[in-house]
Amino acid sequence: MYDIIGDIHGHAAELRQLLQKLGYTEQHGTYRHPSRRAIFLGDFIDRGPQIRQTLQLVRAMVDDGTALAVLGNHEYNAICFHDEHPQGGHLRPHIPRTIFQHLRTLEEFSSREGWAEWQDYIGWFKTLPLFLELPGLRAVHACWDPRHIAFLRTQLPDARITPDFLLRSAQRGTPEYLAVEETLKGKEIALPTGVQFHDKDGNPRTKMRTRWWTDPRACTYQDYYLEPIEALNPLRVAVEELADGWHYQDAVPVFFGHYWLRGTPQLLSPHAVCLDYSVAKGGELVAYRWHGEQELAAAGLVRA
Repeated sequence: MYDIIGDIHGHAAELRQLLQKLGYTEQHGTYRHPSRRAIFLGDFIDRGPQIRQTLQLVRAMVDDGTALAVLGNHEYNAICFHDEHPQGGHLRPHIPRTIFQHLRTLEEFSSREGWAEWQDYIGWFKTLPLFLELPGLRAVHACWDPRHIAFLRTQLPDARITPDFLLRSAQRGTPEYLAVEETLKGKEIALPTGVQFHDKDGNPRTKMRTRWWTDPRACTYQDYYLEPIEALNPLRVAVEELADGWHYQDAVPVFFGHYWLRGTPQLLSPHAVCLDYSVAKGGELVAYRWHGEQELAAAGLVRA
C-alpha cells in the first residue's frame, strides 16, 4: 500500500514530520515503513529553505526502494535550465524570470562542491518517470490525460525522458512539448480579451489553469478556473469555445500535486485528489494514505 505525498519545495522539516506521522522511521540514513511505500509527486526543489536536505531524503528513499517518485515541472525546468541547446544557450533560457524561479536552489548549491552535487541531482531527475500507473492507482505531477499518456508511452516505454525526447519537448509546438507541458503543468485555456490575473510570482497571465477533473458543462468559471476572477466567476463556462472539453472520468484513482491549493485539504472527486496545499506559501504538506480503495475517502488525507 502507498502513502502519496504532495509538493515539498524544499520543506524537509515538514516532510520529516509528515513521514513520522505516517509511521515511517529513520533507519540507516533513510525513512522506512514496515509495510508501506511512499510516492512523491514531484516539485522537491525551489522556493523552500531546505532544498538540499529534501533531495537527500527523497533520493535516499527512492534508491532504497521505500519510495517511488515522479518528475515535477520544477525538476523538468531545472533539467532544461542546466542542459545546453545544440544551437547555443540552454534549453530553458537564463533570463531573469527563470533565474528567479530557481534562485533558492542555485544559492543552496553555489559552492564548487555543491555544484558537482547539483549536477548529480540533475542526472537523477532524468531517471524519474513522467507518470506512474500501478495496480489500482495513477500518479502524475499535474494532469492525467490518457491521450498524452498514450503518446508518451509510444515515445518513452519506461516514461523516463531521453536526450532526443528532451530536446523535442523543449521546442514549442511539437507533440512532445504539448504532452510534457500539460502532464507536468496542467491544462490552460485563454481568458477573454482584456482579462488577466497575476500569478503567485506577480507575473500577468492571460491563460488560466482549469480543473481537468471537472465536467465544464456543469460549471461556472469559478468552478472551472483555478483562480477567482470577479468579472467571470458567476458566468457559465462557454463549452463551445473550449479547445478541449475533455475531463477525467475514469474510475481509477489519480493522485497529483502542482496546483497550490489553499484551505482544508479535501477530495476533488471520488477518483481524483490534489495533494499540493502550498507548503511553500504558508500552507501544509499533505499526503493520502491509500489502502487499495477505488473510491477515495476524505479520511485518507493526512496533514503534517
